[in-house]
Amino acid sequence: MRRGLSLSLTVALATVLLSTVVSPSRAHAYAWLIRHGYTACGMCHVDPSGGSLLTPYGRAQGTLLMAARWGSTDDEAAVKQGEFLFGAFEMPEVLQLGGDFRGGALAYTTGGGPADSRALLMQADLEAGLSIGRFRAAGSLGFATDGAFAATIVGNNDGRLVSRAHWLGVSLGENDEWLLRAGRINVPFGVRTIEHTSWIRKDTRTDINVSQEDGITLSYAGEAWRGEAMAILGNYQIGPDEYRERGGSAYVEFTPVEGLGWGLSALVTSVKKDLQLQTPLIRHAYGAFVRYSPALWVVLLAEADALVYSQLEHNAFGVSAWVQADFEPTQGLHIIPTLELSDRDTAIQGPSVGGALGVAWFFLPHIDARVDFGVSSQVVPGAPGTTVRGTGESVLAQLHCYL
Repeated sequence: MRRGLSLSLTVALATVLLSTVVSPSRAHAYAWLIRHGYTACGMCHVDPSGGSLLTPYGRAQGTLLMAARWGSTDDEAAVKQGEFLFGAFEMPEVLQLGGDFRGGALAYTTGGGPADSRALLMQADLEAGLSIGRFRAAGSLGFATDGAFAATIVGNNDGRLVSRAHWLGVSLGENDEWLLRAGRINVPFGVRTIEHTSWIRKDTRTDINVSQEDGITLSYAGEAWRGEAMAILGNYQIGPDEYRERGGSAYVEFTPVEGLGWGLSALVTSVKKDLQLQTPLIRHAYGAFVRYSPALWVVLLAEADALVYSQLEHNAFGVSAWVQADFEPTQGLHIIPTLELSDRDTAIQGPSVGGALGVAWFFLPHIDARVDFGVSSQVVPGAPGTTVRGTGESVLAQLHCYL
């Protein structure tokens, strides 16, 4: 009886973990744009470290450099297509508006068992930003049925109103290279990508889907250096207070030559009662990352982080690593192989390893489609004090549209 229950729980957990191997769902964080010489993110995004709401310049580059070009569409027409609502009306310079919808379907199997599938509403958000003199502000409001619990404003399992980010800021410096912000903000750490359920983003809890925290950040974007530091004050969209993590996180990236950027990250937080473990927890994460584009058609991305989890009298030491290549044989078409490794406690577990092959097609301005094929060999908890290794496969198809 107990053995059967333990096995059922193990299979269920393996299924959940497998479904996170390849499930990107947050828009507009394309680290591979370094192939076009873009190392800093603040030119194209309202968030200086990248992700979410685009600036007018970012919208223009989205159609000029990312979307497939059909026929003889000239640059001026392409830029017009990339504007909010396809340029249906002229926007004031101080206001940026946007919206993201991402839906998909996931099919998966574990341990050679029968396949299962489900539809996913990954994202349905509206976004807005203001830029008046040195004043900056931005925020998002959306509807969620799958996940996003940490971003909930109001609602239940059937549907929730969520706000992933909202903040006020002031631009500093002669050339606006510094930005001071306060609010609910993406945690600055590592490579910012749309694959928010990758193990490295989950192990460090720095995904840009729901891992934002309330706090104060200071960012810098210069010609060769960029970085951001955050004082983490906790997530005030969850409660009570004992569940709120506090601490700090930061990254810095150096670009010595065009097409190459490398950086370091560090994070330390503490919480009185961790949401997952239900005990006090101090988390550390320290790592390095690199982005390299030796030619316009290829970009290599990599990140490796050392992890420490201090839980009561037990210290767990782990490691998480992620490597991805982005091949673009023709504008708009991307072939994306990824390898991952995760071991959250090297003393008692073996490493989980996974791989995925994705194909993304930005076939029209504002619209892209993606299919990912994933395989994994994962270590999951079994009977008390033991672990079990399971294998699985998944296929994820998704369609993304932005206003």
